[in-house]
Amino acid sequence: MATRPRLLGAAVLALALAAPARSEVLLTEKAALDRAFPGATTKRRTVYLTPEQVEAVQKAARSRLPSAIVTVYEASSGGDVVGRAVLDTSVVRTMPATVLTVIATDGRLEMALVLQFTEPPDYLPREGWLKTLQGRALDDDLWPGRGVRRVTGATLTVQALTDAVRRALAVDALVLRSPR
Repeated sequence: MATRPRLLGAAVLALALAAPARSEVLLTEKAALDRAFPGATTKRRTVYLTPEQVEAVQKAARSRLPSAIVTVYEASSGGDVVGRAVLDTSVVRTMPATVLTVIATDGRLEMALVLQFTEPPDYLPREGWLKTLQGRALDDDLWPGRGVRRVTGATLTVQALTDAVRRALAVDALVLRSPR
């Protein structure tokens, strides 16, 4: 009977020492915005998409929106809008990733920054891969295997990050820059 408490104690100790599942924050929102819009003033707003807007964005992006509620940042300098950013959190494989997609005033991708990634770090492509997306527009080449390079061992992450960029570009084009 004395072995049962020992086994239970060993199991509890093993669980306590096991690496906890944690959310890996790579970049805070403030740090990402400072990097994306140095010297600019950013204003955060929440956009509530209508069902029609959700449908239009999903059709243009060819990707399901994680939510009809979208967080947008608008950056201005000297009274002029210098860019926008869209925050997107979606599941990669089984865990979420958060991407800040920075969009130039002409609707092209300025940069994509991964703020949070909870999958194993080996599944995250290097930052240089994200830079290959800069200057891209929402078109048929913005797909892994077409105009977007695939990354061995990070197939699902590449797809998820590309989808997040496509969704953000579609939100920008159809909701934020569209005449109201």
